[in-house]
Amino acid sequence: MGASMTNAVMKIERFEVGKFIIDIAVSFAPEKEVPSPRIGIIFNCSRGNRRLPMKVQFKDGKIFAEGKYDSSLIFYGFTPREIEVSFIFSDATDNGKEYQTGLKVNGIKKHPLHRFFILTPLERIKALAGVMLNIVALPCRMLPVHKNRISFFSNRTDAPTGNMKAVYNTLKDIENADIHLVCKKGGPKGELKVLLKFLYLYMTSKVVFVDDYYHLISYVKKKDKTKLIQLWHGCGAFKTFGFSRFHKSSVLEIYSANHRQYDYAIVSSPDICDFYAEAYGISSEKALALGSPRCDILSNEEYRNKKREEFFSEFPALKGKKLLLFAPTFRGKGNGDCYYPYEKFNADKVLETLGDEWGLVIKLHPYLNKKIKYSDKNKSRIADCANWDINDVLFSVDFLVTDYSSVIFEASLLEIPMAFLAFDLDEYIEKRDFYYDFRSFVPGPIVETDVQAAELAKSGNTDIETIKEFAKKSFGNTAGNACKNVKELTEKLLEE
Repeated sequence: MGASMTNAVMKIERFEVGKFIIDIAVSFAPEKEVPSPRIGIIFNCSRGNRRLPMKVQFKDGKIFAEGKYDSSLIFYGFTPREIEVSFIFSDATDNGKEYQTGLKVNGIKKHPLHRFFILTPLERIKALAGVMLNIVALPCRMLPVHKNRISFFSNRTDAPTGNMKAVYNTLKDIENADIHLVCKKGGPKGELKVLLKFLYLYMTSKVVFVDDYYHLISYVKKKDKTKLIQLWHGCGAFKTFGFSRFHKSSVLEIYSANHRQYDYAIVSSPDICDFYAEAYGISSEKALALGSPRCDILSNEEYRNKKREEFFSEFPALKGKKLLLFAPTFRGKGNGDCYYPYEKFNADKVLETLGDEWGLVIKLHPYLNKKIKYSDKNKSRIADCANWDINDVLFSVDFLVTDYSSVIFEASLLEIPMAFLAFDLDEYIEKRDFYYDFRSFVPGPIVETDVQAAELAKSGNTDIETIKEFAKKSFGNTAGNACKNVKELTEKLLEE
């Protein structure tokens, strides 16, 4: 998110095109040192574009990137006749600068069986599951799409939260809208429990919203008349995900169907449209900077006061104290396969460091099932907010300690000072990585221990101006207007 982009001299080091495989390497010689470069390749055709990251390494004073790509699998649902190639170079402080190459390749369509046998064993299973689910969906596919039907699907919780909740409550005002909500926590297992309901609504809805990776949508082919919108549950661009993890562990293969059917993805700022398009494997124009719906409420003073009253009604012993919020993200692959190294946060030591005038609020990621342990003597000074929406918790706290959670974006809108307990930063970068250089991106100090974080909170030494600037860059002019923007988009789609 830097103010200016780093210029560099580009050179094509290798460009070999077989019948299907594009083997390409490029180097960049930047005008200044770039410790955390990002290089991506952009494939353009008459029907859209796709951006993918490349494998980057330093060599002979230059930055090299390479990759192999199957031209028949780059785009979802079609193979273009001609594909143009360009590159994106970034010093990890901004979205990057595009470099044209003039290189073109022909897209050649593979026979479906040929495509099937190049899949990994897991992807073959998913492909077969898709065939079965589409057969099961046939009766519903024959039903007409209802012009006023809007459906929401989530596997994160059993009730709508975050962006989904905000949009759902807003769209209820649309006259004659037929709105359906299907929330079942538990990932793919939860989705299977509502399979028939999903198939019926998915095949008959004009507009469909999801707020995370909803597995069934990758298996069941969408109707052309249905508009599928990804709201995502976080805001801003922080940790890499989806196809942005190409060349990383736990990566999606370039041909995976995951995310690829979205008609639109709602993002919080124009600066991050390309990152979300890359992550979802969709064309950049499908990422719309309409804002983060879940953040609109942060500017509502009446709502803020109401949630503060509810918070201190549930945790009366914390009233009058300064509050430190501990809200980390998880490690691991995702829902059902994740963890947090709980030994890295000792609630008793943190409270001892803070002193009696402070209390502790704990809000772990919804995917984490275990709880932070603490002694009985500190029970009255700790609020376990597992059942609270993180935004509602933010209204009552004075300092945030997190690691790699996107809660920093919401906290910045409320100008909450923060510290980053990033004891495993290098390992996290290697396994997960970020869209930006973490050390220069985050709006607060980085610490390695929980006690250091507590000492920072107690010191009161904070840089509010940095936090304000961070919020401005993260939301642009969308803050407070996201729900209205999404409603206008929905009404337009219903009229088509």
